[in-house]
Amino acid sequence: EIKNPLSGIRGAAQLLEPSLSEDDRVLARLICEETDRICRLVEQMEQFADERPVEREPVNIHAVLDHVKAVAQSGFARNVKINEEYDPSLPPVYANRDQLIQVFMNLVKNAAEAIEADGSHGEITLTTAFRPGMRLKMPGSNERVTLPLEYCVHDTGPGIPDELMLHLFDPFVTTKPSGKGLGLALVAKIVGDHGGIVECNSQDGRTTFRILMPMHNPQSPLEN
Repeated sequence: EIKNPLSGIRGAAQLLEPSLSEDDRVLARLICEETDRICRLVEQMEQFADERPVEREPVNIHAVLDHVKAVAQSGFARNVKINEEYDPSLPPVYANRDQLIQVFMNLVKNAAEAIEADGSHGEITLTTAFRPGMRLKMPGSNERVTLPLEYCVHDTGPGIPDELMLHLFDPFVTTKPSGKGLGLALVAKIVGDHGGIVECNSQDGRTTFRILMPMHNPQSPLEN
């Protein structure tokens, strides 16, 4: 309902552009660019309303992190050192690989941007671990669940302001001048859809996003 009229507005601007003066053509192109931006924002918001079951399979988290690292170092994090501290015995996680890539791409991109905005030559460290005794109470329930698979993204950036911490995973919360504030909200949704949780601990010079996920259990209703 939103994208259809935007498509009409964009099409009208494109039809008008050849008959306009050069100054007005700039405005027509601006209309096209802004309608495209709104469409991208709507597409991102659609992901929050998607209630379809997540398609999952056993996924090697280290292969996901290696892929994210390779993409990051060839682009947005080319000037940032990325370290790895992996537990090689970690079992696969029952998840959607593409969505996990999206989660860690967002977290690593945020970390790289924080480091570069600080003007420092900081580092990002990706860690994985198995925490067999980790039992947590899920929101809205008194039941404690076991979430032994731990994946962390650490960075040495300036940290997150205290006033943002309580609303960090809410949509449209951001410190970036051009940011939409949807990245971390989407991270929290994807992790929650997989039966896990995401936490953040931040102080000057050390920020950690920690994702805790359940073990693969074919009988679990979360995975059917």
